[in-house]
Amino acid sequence: MNTLTLREDRFLDVLRRLIALTPKLQNNPAGGLVPEERLAAQVVLDTLAPHIQSGFIQAESLAASGKEARPSLVLTVRGTGEGAVGFVGAHFDVVPADEKGEGWERSPFTLWEGPGGVLYGRGVTDCLGHVAVLTDLLAQLAEKGVRPRRTLKVVLIANEESSSLPGLGLDYVAEQGRLKDLAGQPVYWLDSANFGPTLGTGGISLWELKVTGVGGHSGMPQNCVNALELGMAASLELARWFQARFPPTEDEKKYGFLSSSSLKSTVVEGSNTKESKIPADVTLKGDLRLTPFYDMAEVRKAVTDFVQELDARLDRDEAPAGFPRTRTAAGKRGSLSFRFQGNGMEGIACRLDSPGLQALKDAMQAVRGVAPTPFSLTGSLPLVRDLQRQGCDVQITGFGEMAYYHAPNEQARLEDFRQGFSILRELLVRL
Repeated sequence: MNTLTLREDRFLDVLRRLIALTPKLQNNPAGGLVPEERLAAQVVLDTLAPHIQSGFIQAESLAASGKEARPSLVLTVRGTGEGAVGFVGAHFDVVPADEKGEGWERSPFTLWEGPGGVLYGRGVTDCLGHVAVLTDLLAQLAEKGVRPRRTLKVVLIANEESSSLPGLGLDYVAEQGRLKDLAGQPVYWLDSANFGPTLGTGGISLWELKVTGVGGHSGMPQNCVNALELGMAASLELARWFQARFPPTEDEKKYGFLSSSSLKSTVVEGSNTKESKIPADVTLKGDLRLTPFYDMAEVRKAVTDFVQELDARLDRDEAPAGFPRTRTAAGKRGSLSFRFQGNGMEGIACRLDSPGLQALKDAMQAVRGVAPTPFSLTGSLPLVRDLQRQGCDVQITGFGEMAYYHAPNEQARLEDFRQGFSILRELLVRL
């Protein structure tokens, strides 16, 4: 086990094949992009085929009937002793990339190796580089005939970059009972970057604010309520209130959160396309990012109550200072209707006194020669809080450049993945 190092030729071959598939792995159903994760899963299965056939690796493809194009993979190597360890969370889908619109310097759908061993392409860090590292690790264990002490369960998932859908993704893997072996065991979530360890993540809940105004001729504003202006004012008022009501906490400092909780608008939708017409209806959408030291259900209720009270204030003609016109000269008023979409996803605060975290720190120190630099962020991960509730010692790490997550010119250094492979090997040795 101690002699294993990243086999770069195989790693790069797998990563190159995966990134070539990214046009069909982009995940944005609202924009017409529904990924086919089976394409990426097949690259992994083809690479590991001899070892699956020999029985060294047990492989399961999991997706509900009718959703076979979007599987998750569960890959298991039986250990020589008791217990299990999970390497979970690396995923096949990617966020969309627009080469021209986002200003990519080269095609996002082709792996490009730059000077200094820098790798470019959509998914290099998030998260196809991690998939390729895990594929090489499993292949090398099989080729050397080396079994870890604990049973190793690698879970590569579909649909990480979008909201949960029934019958696929990690939720479906859990529903099928394939995570039960990890209850009470160390679980390393491999979908972060900058090594970390990442000590905490944020919860997420998507929201929608429908604004109803009174449309009409822009030269007669007294007869109108501008839904666009009212929506902008309401969303800013909501954001200001949220920042005051849910400020940073001392625990956030302790965990090194790079940002505190936030509520913001990210999308504006409206049917009006004429500059001289005041819009009557606009929908704003956005997200709530919540550090794990606040309760998601309580915060969602408080936010919903605030918007309802803000709408009641408009009805009483008590709009906050600086608001645009909320009522026409004839007495018609604008209105606000707010809702959260779905149930949201909780964040996690990893245990700071756990054996799993200590093993991860020791592995990083041994491989990189420097003490790790833990941090936390309000990016969100599915099911990690549920795994923690099941008694799993959930810890989070990842290899690559955090600054390029979901960004143009996504990139990571080959050296990051060399070190990442060795860190995973060290965990198998130490646990």
